[in-house]
Amino acid sequence: ALNNARRAALEKATGVEVRGSSVVYNFQLINDLVLTATKGVIVSEKILENICKSKDEHLFCTAKIEAGVMPLHVERRGDFAVTKAVVHRAGSDAAKLSPVFQSKDEIQIRATANQDAYLSIFSVDQYGNLAKLYPNEYCAYDMLPAGRELVLPDAQQRQAGLKFKVSTPKGVKRAVESVLVVALKNKKQLLTGGAENPTLMDLMQELSNIDPSLWVEKTVGYEVRE
Repeated sequence: ALNNARRAALEKATGVEVRGSSVVYNFQLINDLVLTATKGVIVSEKILENICKSKDEHLFCTAKIEAGVMPLHVERRGDFAVTKAVVHRAGSDAAKLSPVFQSKDEIQIRATANQDAYLSIFSVDQYGNLAKLYPNEYCAYDMLPAGRELVLPDAQQRQAGLKFKVSTPKGVKRAVESVLVVALKNKKQLLTGGAENPTLMDLMQELSNIDPSLWVEKTVGYEVRE
């Protein structure tokens, strides 16, 4: 409901239809983060209403926000793009577009850009909270040549003890999450301001201060079951 409100705010502010980054699995909405790199960025947000009610075993949610939007000039990006972003079980070569994992499964992430770029990778939960996965203290933040695949963690890192495992929140049997890949043409570490609990809005605000021709993003959603 909140993401639909964000999409409506973007459409109203930019005057164009915004395509959210959505992934559907088994007719369920897995991920609808409105990563607004297509038409605009929400740089401020105030939640005016966020209500969920149950009726006849169904849950109904409504949301209303007041948002500040910065339009982006996408024509300046040229063909710069994240061409690949997938999440799969560690050790498996069969990467699925919208995988479903069991809690405690170990995962790997693969990402590629079509131009030389510095990649940042984040885990995003269904409420928009972020955790930075890359770069980290175990991985050097180096430029990734065009077309080369970044595997995180790779076999050597896994052998050294760096592993990513998914899990459902306490008391929840099912969760939807996503991995967000941001590619920058210039070397810059994102979300270094020390925010205790960074959110998607924090990241988008930071990106809004960077020339739109210098960054692109791509997201992939997945489901975790207990």
